[in-house]
Amino acid sequence: MLPYLPILVCPITMGVMMWVMMRDHHEKPDPRVAELQSQVDELRSEVGRQGKAELRAASALGSDSSLA
Repeated sequence: MLPYLPILVCPITMGVMMWVMMRDHHEKPDPRVAELQSQVDELRSEVGRQGKAELRAASALGSDSSLA
């Protein structure tokens, strides 16, 4: 049995390490991810506001040119 021990120890320890890493990953969310998501949301809202302002300006120019 002793010669087979290293063959059995390797996959067992790999499985335990994977389980520990997965468990730690799900329990502790990375605060950097939350910060980046917040920045993405801010940028998306800013792009949306700018797009709406550009549409209003384009439609105002279009209505002014139709009067001339």
